Amino acid sequence: MGEFFFFRHGQGSFGTGNYDRLSERGAMQARILGQHLATCHIHFDAVYSGSLERQKDTARRVREAYLEKDLFFPELLVDESWNEMDSNLVWEAQIRRMMRNEPGLLDDIKMDPGDKKAFQKIFSRVMDRWVSGDFDGPGDLTWKGFQQQVRQGLNALCETTGPSGKIAVFSSGGPISVAVQAALDLSGLKTLDLLWQLMNASITRFRWDGQRISLSGFNDITHLELKGDKTLITYR
Repeated sequence: MGEFFFFRHGQGSFGTGNYDRLSERGAMQARILGQHLATCHIHFDAVYSGSLERQKDTARRVREAYLEKDLFFPELLVDESWNEMDSNLVWEAQIRRMMRNEPGLLDDIKMDPGDKKAFQKIFSRVMDRWVSGDFDGPGDLTWKGFQQQVRQGLNALCETTGPSGKIAVFSSGGPISVAVQAALDLSGLKTLDLLWQLMNASITRFRWDGQRISLSGFNDITHLELKGDKTLITYR
């Protein structure tokens, strides 16, 4: 039976000018993930990531841990199917319409741009609207389009993976949640619930029997918990 291992990237640089870059903590998370996988001698037949820097850098740091143990790790294959949705486009499209009815919506964030809780509270509302599809405008990035992007990537994995193949995919919360949605036939809002739970450098596993995909593990961070450092457990 084939297996797909999905890894969420390490923590990005939230609150800086470039989120698409691993923070120091994110780099450490990726390193710990790689050491864990190498210690378990998990062999991958192919390794994919999206084209985002935080995804590729997480894969590179995992590869370094394998090479330090003289273990084979395939060259990284980049597939934009595994890119995160462009949250800036989603935000800009939805927030403009929301502010017509709530002019003071962003006051808390303006007072403290680094306030993650204030941002997450509003961003969750934005995402709920986006996933519903009821507020789409001409030319908008849509939830339906994003789902199609991810499912195309998932179909490609299924078409190329043999009965005992192991594939690694370094991606982000959105694509991983949509992959789980495909396995469990979840609604859009239930899929969002999963997205908010996914932790950095976590492991989500699927099995592929040639006909259907089954979820076999979700959001595993045992490798981080074993370090005994709670600051390694992050969501953004």
